[in-house]
Amino acid sequence: MRRKSWIILIVYVTLVVVSGIIAFPFIWLFITAFKTYPDIYAYPILYLPKKITLEHFKYVFINLKFSKYFFNSLFLGVGTAALTVLISILPSYATAKFDFFLKKPVLLSILVCQMFPQIVFVVPFFLFLKYTGLINSFLGTIIVYLPFTTPIAVWMIRNFFADIPQSLEEAALIDGCSRFQVFYKICLPLVVPGIASVGIYAFIFSWGELMFSLSYLTSTSKQTVPVFLSLFIGQYQTRWGPLFAGSFVAALPPMIVFGFLQKYFIKGLTSGSVKE
Repeated sequence: MRRKSWIILIVYVTLVVVSGIIAFPFIWLFITAFKTYPDIYAYPILYLPKKITLEHFKYVFINLKFSKYFFNSLFLGVGTAALTVLISILPSYATAKFDFFLKKPVLLSILVCQMFPQIVFVVPFFLFLKYTGLINSFLGTIIVYLPFTTPIAVWMIRNFFADIPQSLEEAALIDGCSRFQVFYKICLPLVVPGIASVGIYAFIFSWGELMFSLSYLTSTSKQTVPVFLSLFIGQYQTRWGPLFAGSFVAALPPMIVFGFLQKYFIKGLTSGSVKE
């Protein structure tokens, strides 16, 4: 028992140390956002500010109208999450519950976009958006995000559908339900954790994406938070105060979303990993 107690203590201490290391960048971000410029550039490094200031937040929100970029990113994130879920549900159900010709090649082909770096698609997507008139539009940018969010979504939700017993669906069919009624009345409510995990993934992907939003959203009124923050990093100088203040606020929505829905996200990642 004594040895077991020591092992538990070591495990907890290790977890606390690792958690502290992981959380340190965000803690440093939070502290620096409230520092004055002399404290930011002080040498030796000041780990705690001598004077707490809100000047960086005022500059970002009032002078630079940060809220505009914030709501642009929020709209893109919610739109990407919603469309990702809507597009991926039916393919997930079909590949989990039905056997058809070339099923495995189709499943593998869904992941083709994940095999290439995003920069490979910048020019093709630009030409597509140009010919369709969707350059500098939120809809066009959301469409560009879908090839990167939908494949993962299909595979994650598919695991949840596959875990639903076949006998449950057969009982509903015997009771008079159509195949579509079985889908949305029986199966769909049971895969809510998978839908939530996919929504979180798509939202976080869209929220932190820089390259496509910088390339396709050309007007200032439609630019996103990552584009806004990149403007503080110059060739000869980085404006650390506004950058840290904006980054701190930008980190809050993903943390809040993940905090409320983390159990669904974790369940979505681990679903199907263990079969009884």
